Amino acid sequence: MLKSLLWCGPALALPCLSSTPECLAQLTELALDQSSEIEAISEELVFAHERQEYAEARTWMHLMTLDPLRLVQNILGGGDVQRQRLAIAALELETANLVRRLEEVGDEIAGEVVDRVLDYEQMLRRAELLAAQLETQRQRQAVQETKYRTGQSSTDAMLRVWQRTGDLEARCDEHRIDGQLIVRQIEVMTGSDPRNSLVSGLCMNRLMFMAAPSASATRPEDRLQE
Repeated sequence: MLKSLLWCGPALALPCLSSTPECLAQLTELALDQSSEIEAISEELVFAHERQEYAEARTWMHLMTLDPLRLVQNILGGGDVQRQRLAIAALELETANLVRRLEEVGDEIAGEVVDRVLDYEQMLRRAELLAAQLETQRQRQAVQETKYRTGQSSTDAMLRVWQRTGDLEARCDEHRIDGQLIVRQIEVMTGSDPRNSLVSGLCMNRLMFMAAPSASATRPEDRLQE
C-alpha cells in the first residue's frame, strides 16, 4: 500500500518538474524571463545599440563642415571623424561586454534550474525509499501490537517498535518539507504563482511526496496508557 503513504500535495504552478530536456528548457525559459538582472542587461544593450547608431550617423555629419581644415582632416580619417570612430569602437566594446555578461547570467540561471530540479528528484528517490520503509515498519508494528495485546511481547519491545515507526515518520515529514521547499524555490525562480496553477485538480503522488502523519505519531509512553 505504498501509494496510500504518499502525500498528495497542492497543485503545482509549474508546467512540469523533471530533468527531461523539454522540461528543463521550459523551466529555464521561465526563469530567464523572470530574472531582473537579465532584464536590466537587456535594457542596457538596447540603450548601447541606440547610442552606437546615433554615433555612426554623426560620423557622416562631420564631412559636412564648412571649415576647410577640419574637412580635410575628416576626409583623411582624422579630426572629428577619428574621435567619432573611437567613440563607436568604445560603444562596440561596451556592447560586446554586455552580450558576454548576458550569456554568463543566462548560463548561471540555467545551471541553477538544473541543480534545483536534480535536488528535487534526488529528494523524491529518498522519499520513496523512506515511504517503503515506513510501510514495512507499520506492518511490523501492527503485528507487534497484536502480540503485545495478547501478552506475547514485552513492553520494551513494543516501545522500540513504536519508536522506530515514529522516527521514520519524522524523517518522512522532514523530506516532505524539504521537497516542498525546493519546489517553492523553483516556483519563485520561474515566477510561477501557485494560485494560477497550470497543473490543477490532481493528486501529485510523484510531485509532492512523502508519508502523511498517522496515529502512530503519538508518543510511545502515551500509547501504553491507551
